[in-house]
Amino acid sequence: MSDLFEAAAQAEREAVRLLLPRLRSDEAIQRRHLNDAMTKAFGGSDADGRWTQRASFELLEHALAIHLQSSAQKIAAFGDVRALIDLSDRLPTQTVRSEDQIEWQQFSTPVDIAAVMTLLANVQPDDIVLEPSAGNGLLVAQLRHVESLHLNELDPLRRGRLKAAFPSASITGHDGATINSTLASVDRPTLILMNPPFSRSVGRGADDYAAVRHLQAALRRLQPGGRLVAIMPDWFGPSARMREQYETILRDVSVLAAVRLEKCYLKHGTSIAVRLFVIDKVPGAC
Repeated sequence: MSDLFEAAAQAEREAVRLLLPRLRSDEAIQRRHLNDAMTKAFGGSDADGRWTQRASFELLEHALAIHLQSSAQKIAAFGDVRALIDLSDRLPTQTVRSEDQIEWQQFSTPVDIAAVMTLLANVQPDDIVLEPSAGNGLLVAQLRHVESLHLNELDPLRRGRLKAAFPSASITGHDGATINSTLASVDRPTLILMNPPFSRSVGRGADDYAAVRHLQAALRRLQPGGRLVAIMPDWFGPSARMREQYETILRDVSVLAAVRLEKCYLKHGTSIAVRLFVIDKVPGAC
C-alpha cells in the first residue's frame, strides 16, 4: 500500500515539474497543456482512470504555489498586482468540481486577489503569520520574509501538498472554526490571512454562518494589535438582517477596509461576489 501512495506522490511531483516551465513563461496554460502534463506524469489519461480533471486543477494550484514563492516579483505597490492579473488571465477556468471540493468548500483564492491581500496585510519581517484554511497555499505564496508561517488545513491531501510547497512552515489539520482552542499551544499570530469556507462546517454540514464562525475564531486567536485580512461572503455587512451580528463580531476591532469584489472567482469556476476585509485588532468602530 505504501508503494501505491509513493507512486501517486511521485506522479504528482512529475506533473508539477512539467507545469512549472509554462508558468514561468508568458504563455497561456490551456486545458490541453494541463491534460498533457497529467497524462505524461501518471502514465495514462483521465479516460483510463489514472487521474481526474479535478486533480489536475489541484496540482496546477500546487504548481502555482511553488512558482509564486520562487518568483522574483515583490508585491510592494498596487501596480505590482498587474503581473498577477496577467498570470491569472493565462490560467484555464476550473470547470469541474468534485464531491470533496463541494463538501470541504474548496475555492482557492485567485492569485491576483491574493496579491492585493498580501499588499493590504502590510507584512513585516517579525510577523507571525497564520492561514486557518490554507488550501493549496495560494493566499500565502506571495509572502516574503516573515518570522514564522503556520498553515492549517483540514483536507489531508492538500495538507500533504502544503508540506511539500512550504517546508519551513508549521502545518496542522484542525477545523478552522476551533483554532482559538486547538492552536492554544502555539504562538499567537500577529497577522492572519484567510479565505474561509462560506456555507459548510465540520459536524454541522450545511451552515450559512460557517465563514462567520471562522472569522470569530481567527479574531480571538489574533494578537492584540495584529491585523487580519479576510475574504468573506457578500452578505456579511451592516445590513438590516446582519447588523447586530456584524457589530457584535467586530465590536472590539477596527475595520480599515470592506470592499465588495464581483466576478473575481471566475477562473475558479464560480461567479459569486465577495467582500474583502482589512481588520486591525485595536478598539475602533466597525
